[in-house]
Amino acid sequence: MRRPAAGLGLLGVLLTLAACGDTAAGEAEGDPGEGAALFGRTFVSTENIGIPGGGPLTLTFTDDGRLLATAGCNSTNGPVELAGGRIAGADLGMTAMGCEPDVMASDAWVSELLAAEPAWELGDDGVLVLTADDRGVALTDRDVLDPPVELTGRQWDVEGLSDGQTASSVPVGVTAFLRIDGDVLSGSTGCNDVSGAVMIDGDALTVTDLAITEAACEGAAQYVEGVVLAALDGAVRFAITSDRLTLEAPSGFGLHAVAAG
Repeated sequence: MRRPAAGLGLLGVLLTLAACGDTAAGEAEGDPGEGAALFGRTFVSTENIGIPGGGPLTLTFTDDGRLLATAGCNSTNGPVELAGGRIAGADLGMTAMGCEPDVMASDAWVSELLAAEPAWELGDDGVLVLTADDRGVALTDRDVLDPPVELTGRQWDVEGLSDGQTASSVPVGVTAFLRIDGDVLSGSTGCNDVSGAVMIDGDALTVTDLAITEAACEGAAQYVEGVVLAALDGAVRFAITSDRLTLEAPSGFGLHAVAAG
């Protein structure tokens, strides 16, 4: 027997806990101008460009106007301006993770490149070229290098969870998965089977008429089920990189899954 999932007490508790810490990504404010072509994309260097430790250099331009940059060790991040054909970040910070000395030297390489406010040019082939002083760097859109698989027509095995506060792996012994075929959702929360209707609109999906079987859940399985159900509530944003899927609900609850082989 199935019951409507909306009546689960645990789901209500989880959503209440997340209400004060919504981590859903916001939209970029104002007109992104010419830099709109870069936002929401990740670019990766594919050739030897002299990075200590070998690289590669990875640049991610987020939808809310931030840059995440790494060349093998720490990550530089912060808001950037892309107007005038240059990458300018006046308030970039960097993580402080320790790495092997040759790899850690890549941090200074990245800092010097970004401090020079390199000029950028994006080609129709997805190649982003940066030029700073006598240095030239070519990077390719990650989706060109490793195209994302389709959302529908395959099983997604859940590997990671986000409860609005912390991220964690799915506990050993609990198996949760989702599958979308056309406008039909099916899967398992790690304890119960779920089914429903799904509507996909751009980078968002909305699940309706969600029903769930009635097996009793305890411990880790109960927690996983609560997060899975919360992550399917509302207009859920999704992103696919290669064969990996990320879902994030308006509450901040989310899932990380990999396409089943």
